[in-house]
Amino acid sequence: MNHLADAVGGIDRAAFILINTALRHPFLDLLMPFVTEKWNFVVPMALAALYLLVKGGRQGRWIVVSAALLIVCADASATALRSYFHRVRPCQVLQGVRLLVGCSDSFSFPSNHATNAFALAAFFAVYYRKLAIPLFIVAGLAGYSRVYLGVHYPLDVLGGICLGVTFGLVVGVCSRAFWQRWEKPNSREASPGTAAERLPQNPSGGTAKMAIPPDSP
Repeated sequence: MNHLADAVGGIDRAAFILINTALRHPFLDLLMPFVTEKWNFVVPMALAALYLLVKGGRQGRWIVVSAALLIVCADASATALRSYFHRVRPCQVLQGVRLLVGCSDSFSFPSNHATNAFALAAFFAVYYRKLAIPLFIVAGLAGYSRVYLGVHYPLDVLGGICLGVTFGLVVGVCSRAFWQRWEKPNSREASPGTAAERLPQNPSGGTAKMAIPPDSP
């Protein structure tokens, strides 16, 4: 078991060095710090949430509430796992790391960035399948940026991806199923019904015939 852990750790470090140093590019040096900064996405996400709240009707409001609950649970779970595994960041223990952002003193596994990004991507893909590809591309860039910038190992990001996708799919499927189950009874109550259903009923259970007045002389 120790040999397996050492082998996986060696591959992880080699992949980190490859992405962090060998695959560097001036364009990526500009793009990755922007992608990794979560506050750069606050305005677009706030606008999307506002649109759903105002234009999305009851379902849109339900999606926003579900997404907020998802982020709280996913982020808290990633933080709890960090405290359990106690993995130190590469920028704190490896020599020659290209560090393009600040090196946090928090633990490394799993990546909260990857967890949250992939949780949201998977969640919204459940509701809006046509947006799945762009959502996962953005999430993938966020995860890749953490390795490129020198603050996470690839295995940290992979762990965040697994955790985030699991949370996103579970909450997304449950949220959508609950919404459909809750919405159908409300739709039936709001429907006017057929003309026969609106006619008064005989005490025997049949539909009452309406009396036709005689023709006027």
